[in-house]
Amino acid sequence: MRVAMRTAVAMLSSGAQSDEVEAIAVAVASAFDVHGVQAAVTFSTITLSHDASDLEAPTTVLHIVRDRTSDFARLAAAASLARGVREGEITLEAAEAALDSLEEQPSPYGAVLSFVAPGVSAAASTIVFGGNLLDAAVTLLIALIVQPALSALDRATLPPFFRLVFGAAASALLVAVIVKLGVPITGGLVLTGSLLRFLPGYALVSGFRDLIDQSMISGSARLAEALLLAAGVAGGTLLGLAVATRFDVYLSIETVGRTDWGYLAAGLAAFVAVGAFAIRLGVPRGSVGQAAVLGGAAWLAFIGVADIGLLDASLATLGAAIIIGVVGRLLARRMKAPAALWVVPAILPLLPGLQLVQAMLAPTDVARVSGLLAAAGTAFLVGTGVASGDILALAFRRVRDDLVAPAVDAVTGGIEVYIVEPVERRVGRSGKDAD
Repeated sequence: MRVAMRTAVAMLSSGAQSDEVEAIAVAVASAFDVHGVQAAVTFSTITLSHDASDLEAPTTVLHIVRDRTSDFARLAAAASLARGVREGEITLEAAEAALDSLEEQPSPYGAVLSFVAPGVSAAASTIVFGGNLLDAAVTLLIALIVQPALSALDRATLPPFFRLVFGAAASALLVAVIVKLGVPITGGLVLTGSLLRFLPGYALVSGFRDLIDQSMISGSARLAEALLLAAGVAGGTLLGLAVATRFDVYLSIETVGRTDWGYLAAGLAAFVAVGAFAIRLGVPRGSVGQAAVLGGAAWLAFIGVADIGLLDASLATLGAAIIIGVVGRLLARRMKAPAALWVVPAILPLLPGLQLVQAMLAPTDVARVSGLLAAAGTAFLVGTGVASGDILALAFRRVRDDLVAPAVDAVTGGIEVYIVEPVERRVGRSGKDAD
């Protein structure tokens, strides 16, 4: 029970969804012959209960998970450990030793690459939305300047809300300084690229996934967290812009780039942005390329459908999110790992960064409120689309495993019994007759 709980805590604190944590905890306990465990996972609480029989007292273990980060390297390691336990490859003692080492697991990419990756992702995101090479270079410079302070805050006990406020405010101020210096950039677009990595995409997706799965408490809490973190980004941006206006720096509300890179360059930029973001999250090396391809393909599907007018932008966003949800779940099934390793990086280009910045830079209060509502609507479409795609993939697998596979087995078994065996008997008798 302790090992099952520690595995569940490692996954939930690293960014796993509630349903995955519950399934893992029950599977680990069953692998060590503790059957019938009930698991209840909410936003920050895990409860495991085992009632063996009327002759024994029930056992209940409860753990509060106070710190939650998107540490996908640790998440993948915990999922791999659970898979080894289920398959009988890891003993109880070895599992406890492996859980001890999870707490001290370093980044799989080293200090330099982990430091540079957020800036590369931000710069590529600027190109995704139509920025030129100068816009991308300035975005990279801003990210590299802000990153040391963000890394120091990550090591502190400061709540994530205040870290996001600082990151957004610092990014907005740096953009304002560069505009004040007369550098010919599209200020709003550079600000978008700088802010995109701060948006709470994973909390949003996880919240809708839990709600659709009828985990109301966990889903509501995750959505509340997403709203709080988004408010931190918006508040930090407004703070930075307010300070900038004191020095007569007014950023342009133009948040759509003027450079038409074409579909190939847009897809490549999305590939780089998603891949670098996956490295920042600690996604294992074998999954980074897959996540980048998925994100780039989904973005190409979005802009392709939206540009030709086949669907409006909202429906195109929903469709691209559903694609990410379905493919992410299929990859998770194939690789036996959490779907978050692919889904979370891939949704980066779809997050409403442009709408959020446009709302922040709007000249009137009415326009700001309208823009924030539009950004919330896009966030809803992304979260619902990914969660729906995940559910669709799981439903398809259940139909295949519960209906299609037994039907195929029955048909092939009938062929074996009614055709193959009689033919073999007839051929055997013919051979004997010939002898």
